[in-house]
Amino acid sequence: MIQLTLYNLKIMSRNRHSTFWALFFPLLLVVVFGLFQVGNFGGATVTIVNNSTNDESKELIDQISSNNFFEVKQIGSTEEALNQLNNGETEYVLTIPPEFTYNMNEALSLQYTDQDPQQNEITLLMLSNFLDRTNTASPNNNTIQTIEIKKPEATYFDTVLLGLVGLGIMTNSIISIAVKISNYRNQSILKRMLVTPLPIWKFFASEITAHLILAIIQAIIILGVGILLFGASIRGNPAGLLLIILLGSVVFLNIGFIMSAWTNSPSAASGMGNAIALPMIFFSGTFFSATTLPWIMPILSEALPLTPMLSALRDIGINGYPIWAVWQDIAALAAWIVVTSVIAIKVFRFN
Repeated sequence: MIQLTLYNLKIMSRNRHSTFWALFFPLLLVVVFGLFQVGNFGGATVTIVNNSTNDESKELIDQISSNNFFEVKQIGSTEEALNQLNNGETEYVLTIPPEFTYNMNEALSLQYTDQDPQQNEITLLMLSNFLDRTNTASPNNNTIQTIEIKKPEATYFDTVLLGLVGLGIMTNSIISIAVKISNYRNQSILKRMLVTPLPIWKFFASEITAHLILAIIQAIIILGVGILLFGASIRGNPAGLLLIILLGSVVFLNIGFIMSAWTNSPSAASGMGNAIALPMIFFSGTFFSATTLPWIMPILSEALPLTPMLSALRDIGINGYPIWAVWQDIAALAAWIVVTSVIAIKVFRFN
């Protein structure tokens, strides 16, 4: 099996198509995003904890919600809102005091992290303007008390770099295995294997092992370029990142095996693989948060296998979460492994 694995690695290294999807394409995106250092796009997510039940507090919330700059969430618990802030699910927590009125002297509370000072200033200014202009008939005594939470600095490039790791592994795993197996089937290599003394499980085990090794090398190169050349800051536990990379790779390899069973030629396998991979690249939050998608698409994006992989990579690599803190993402990837394995076994054919 070791010899088979080394043989498969040698074949993959000579395959220009696999090399392009595994290294050149994601590295090209690393360089592009590293050179341009694309920043966050306009807009802020605000979670509002409304401790008041009067009409004036509802009017204030309506005013904030009507502004396209803000994406507003409402929640009843300050503790839960702060958990969302710490987990990166929201950018600001605005707490409205009990019996809020525009003429009261009690301050509202705005909590945020220190990761984007410029956006923090703009958000505070816009929220203060809402308090000033909502009731112009009488003087306004409301103020906003700000509480800044210190967090390790993370840039947009840090976030997108881990997205590019997932992108590279997904595209290479799906497309290369689908093309390779389709080619083997067309050349009757798979059929001839059935009459050789080689156990079939060893063939597939060597294929999967070779691709997992390639995925690790791929991730190291992409992260290395991002960190050494463009100053990305990845602080998480490498063992945790490795586990997520391996789990995600198995999912996408299984999808590649499934695709190879439904295609009659390598070109068809490549086309179908791209048709599956490209939507996931954009809808799973590789470059931009899926929460900015319209309608029910943020919910649908959670059903894609790339979404939990990227979520876990970022929670571990950027936020420094321990591996057990991302158990939901790991459970989702494990479920995808089970489902795709069952389907791959059912649909795979040697002829």
